[in-house]
Amino acid sequence: MGVIVGPVLGFRGCKGNMWHTSALVVVSQDFTTPRLTWTVEGEGSGGELEAVLLKDFGRRGVWRFDWKVPQKDNEGLRVRYALTGDETYTYHVPAKGRPPHIAYASCAGFHSLKDMKRVEKKNAMWEVLAEQHRRKPFHLLLMGGDQVYADLIWDEVPALRDWLDKPLEKRLKAPFTEKMRAGTERFYFDLYCARWSQPEPKQVMSQVPTMMMWDDHDIFDGYGSYPEEQQNCPVYRGVYEQAREHFSLFQLQLGEKDSPPEKLLAESEVPSKNLSYAHCIGDVALAVLDMRSERTQGQVMSLEAWDALEDWMNKEAKDCEHLLKHLLIISSIPVVYINSNMLETALGLFPGQQDFEDDLRDQWMSRTHKIERLRLIHRLLRFSQDKKCRVTIVSGDVHVAALGHISSQRDGGLAQNEVNAINQLVSSAMVNVPPSETVTYLMERVAGGEVEEIDRDITAELQNFPGTNRRLIGARNWLSLTFDEKHNIWAEWYVEGKEVPYTKVVHSLEALTY
Repeated sequence: MGVIVGPVLGFRGCKGNMWHTSALVVVSQDFTTPRLTWTVEGEGSGGELEAVLLKDFGRRGVWRFDWKVPQKDNEGLRVRYALTGDETYTYHVPAKGRPPHIAYASCAGFHSLKDMKRVEKKNAMWEVLAEQHRRKPFHLLLMGGDQVYADLIWDEVPALRDWLDKPLEKRLKAPFTEKMRAGTERFYFDLYCARWSQPEPKQVMSQVPTMMMWDDHDIFDGYGSYPEEQQNCPVYRGVYEQAREHFSLFQLQLGEKDSPPEKLLAESEVPSKNLSYAHCIGDVALAVLDMRSERTQGQVMSLEAWDALEDWMNKEAKDCEHLLKHLLIISSIPVVYINSNMLETALGLFPGQQDFEDDLRDQWMSRTHKIERLRLIHRLLRFSQDKKCRVTIVSGDVHVAALGHISSQRDGGLAQNEVNAINQLVSSAMVNVPPSETVTYLMERVAGGEVEEIDRDITAELQNFPGTNRRLIGARNWLSLTFDEKHNIWAEWYVEGKEVPYTKVVHSLEALTY
């Protein structure tokens, strides 16, 4: 079988104690429909599957398999699967009612060929993740944005390169031609095939079911934060639609007429292009937020999308099989971060930092997003207080590891270990280059001691990593989330060049009463 990409495992939900999994493959088209067999190790149960064609792209086809495995009461399962004529792979299923062992990563590519050449071992952190998976298997891989970097699209698609040579006024009015569409479609398809056929990411994604959400570089740098006239011009919209189609195809493993299995905002309910989705697994709920599809200079997500998230939190998340202990909010950009105005001023002293400046203007801390951010924080604090559930934000994007904390002293709350506290765990980048030592030093200085007053008696700050005097880790990294018997989360940042991970314990509210 001519396998070009994959298999890439996808997580499709946990319902009725059944663990639903999918697998995406790209194969050459000179053969019949691909087939897959799977077996639960030690039991002999399993089955044989025929793939569903998601996209036909010339002599290459994108196919998906779907199957489910019943969970066991007291122990996890190891499942073997194989494509006809291909090697055998394995993945692990957690025990019934138990939370999954989770890995989180973001920024799995490079801005430019120049950045790529700066790194000797490009996929080193993928190898570290694979090694940790061998030691203690992960059940889920969350990928929080910038899984691929499409920034070179303006150079590599000739019709778009010609468009860029026109004066701005003509660019804004120019149509998105068929030649542009065809070139853009081929660019995104080839980009995913090239990046995901690399042996290091393939090794992990074939063994750990993924949950992915896009960010700007999966479209092109800064998409969503451009002036309205520019963002809504025909060429930008045409490129966006192709990026969205390929994001849905490769990252969400959806065909043209499919919706995510647990989409928060169904098209039939509210006309919305938002692709946020969520799952409950045992006593843990995960909400993966789409912060690009509706993004403009004035908003991150629509009010309808935020209301859909709140409805799910209040109606679905609370009905998890067990009393909910943790809600993980996957936000592609950090909710708590450095004062962007101060950092932009500092970076202005050093030429060649435009990439970081662009990223700063794309943050939650932007003045135009502060009200929306405040509404999110209020809703999460209220949920934590009402449901006695620990809320944790998991983010990436900023090319450093960081640890944030939101505290509310309203109603006499002590904040640090109670329902009126939210932790934020930031892990970035998995592959991309970190900021220079000079820039990291400046960022650390700006972050040092700064406590942001979000609202009356609600504050936010970046905290030191336990046992260090550092708020920011300027090296490539990824994050491991392990739940212990007391329902605490052990967050461990695996950092390039460090033998021992940085560790933070996020206590469950229940554990604090022991």
